[in-house]
Amino acid sequence: MPHYTEFGAECRKVMFQKNIKMKDVAKELGVSVTYISEIFKGTRPGEKQKPIIAKMLGLESEVIK
Repeated sequence: MPHYTEFGAECRKVMFQKNIKMKDVAKELGVSVTYISEIFKGTRPGEKQKPIIAKMLGLESEVIK
């Protein structure tokens, strides 16, 4: 499994539980799957996207850091 940040790992866990695919998140944000993956891995900051992803998945705001 790729090395995700705390935010990315939490997102992937929730996505798995809710059967949400990375392509669904990417489509909702209008970005590529690769971009979402890079946000989850921490290679891209994704400052604008993280709050939207968190809200979409129902995550607590503390995880967004």
